[in-house]
Amino acid sequence: MAWYSLLPEYLKTWESWISRFFILLGILMIGPWAAFVVFDLVYYVIRVVSYEIPIIGGRAQGQRRPRAPSLTERPSGRRRAFSLRGETQEGIPSSSSSSTKAPPEGLKSRHTQTQGEDH
Repeated sequence: MAWYSLLPEYLKTWESWISRFFILLGILMIGPWAAFVVFDLVYYVIRVVSYEIPIIGGRAQGQRRPRAPSLTERPSGRRRAFSLRGETQEGIPSSSSSSTKAPPEGLKSRHTQTQGEDH
């Protein structure tokens, strides 16, 4: 057992197996996230490099340059609505009593339309 262990010598085996178990749990929790980040970076690099390949690449075919996804814009070009009060459904505000009041004089109410709304 290591010199920094607080447990008695007869618990040496238990301590080593418990530490191995927690290391395994750490790998199981962090591993998929780390693999996803590595995959995402490699995929993006492949897309950017394949855009630059002569004759068959995207630039040679007149395609737009690949770019990372945006948090504020949907693929259709519409802006995403970020709100703490939630989405409105059929003109009824969601669980916020302050949103039913008229804005104070001199201020304008701003309403951003989301993809599901048609008004």
